[in-house]
Amino acid sequence: MTRTHTCNPIPLTRNDTDHPVLYLDANASLADLYTCAQQRIGAARNLLEILDCAAGPQDLSQIRFAIGLLLGDGFDLLCTLGDRALGQADPV
Repeated sequence: MTRTHTCNPIPLTRNDTDHPVLYLDANASLADLYTCAQQRIGAARNLLEILDCAAGPQDLSQIRFAIGLLLGDGFDLLCTLGDRALGQADPV
């Protein structure tokens, strides 16, 4: 029997609008959730490393904003990954 993928969209925590626009698929494979989390947290880490090169307050503000978005997404992905790994949100 072939199993089809059923999307289970969960809004990302960091939706700065009245209605969520960005979602993650809670039924994505564990490997895909892990890869996405790793990419976002790694990008945030890289931005932290370049803070030493920031020219002024405007640069710092933009970098802090980007880090916040990336870490928020990464955290949401890790929470979903953890729930799935612990069997708390089994895919349909």
